[in-house]
Amino acid sequence: MEQKKLAGRPRDPEIRKRVLLAAQRVYVRAGFSGMTFEAVAREAAVGKPAIYRRWASAEALMDDVLSSHVLVPDRSMRGEIRPVLRAIAMSVLRLAHSEEGAFVLRVSSERALHPKLFDQYFERLRSVIHFQNRALIVEATSRGELVENCNPDILIQTITGSVLVSALMGFTVAPDKDEEGAARYCDDLVAQILRGVASDPTRR
Repeated sequence: MEQKKLAGRPRDPEIRKRVLLAAQRVYVRAGFSGMTFEAVAREAAVGKPAIYRRWASAEALMDDVLSSHVLVPDRSMRGEIRPVLRAIAMSVLRLAHSEEGAFVLRVSSERALHPKLFDQYFERLRSVIHFQNRALIVEATSRGELVENCNPDILIQTITGSVLVSALMGFTVAPDKDEEGAARYCDDLVAQILRGVASDPTRR
């Protein structure tokens, strides 16, 4: 009589998501050198064999974390440039005060140590986020809202850089803790920047 093959233990369909999130959190706290399978397994509350079955090394796990860490731009932003710039500033401010933002900053700080791992990640960030926002600046310039020699890259960097420094230095709080204060900061920042690049003095 033919024997039936015993079914193995079913895999947890959520385990990959849990491990990737755990790896992200461990990395933010301890850096790549501290992102061991043991630490990740403890954070994810799974056994180490469950990680070894899916990833051959810490590098492979980090590569999966980076590939799954997608910051989706707000494609609804269109129209007059002032509210668009405010929306960009608020988006960066929310990111700066989030787990995702902490991850981006940690990757940035270790980029020179692990260029093969991290360079492609930043290339993707630029192509997805920066260049969409850049296109919005170019559109506004073509409509005559901004001066003709406005540099779209510098304008976006001015906004994002100002927001990130402000968050890092503790000059702003998370929008989910003080929505009005965050909105006021973004309004003031955009107004200050537009004084230098708006083509129409009434828009400044």
